[in-house]
Amino acid sequence: MRTAFILLATIVGAAAIAGAVLLKPTGFERCVSIIGRDIERNASPGATLDPRDVEAEAARTCAGAQR
Repeated sequence: MRTAFILLATIVGAAAIAGAVLLKPTGFERCVSIIGRDIERNASPGATLDPRDVEAEAARTCAGAQR
């Protein structure tokens, strides 16, 4: 019984660590998030920005692509 509990605790712990590693945002995702917020903040007052356009522009900026 005790061995089963230790085995179960080990498996649950390993699964939690694996999940945390897989869900950690990458540097590119963080860059897109930061640049996207900056684009929205610098938009003219009252402007309605399409979220897809903002994300695409932020991704181009983070990737170093130029128009």
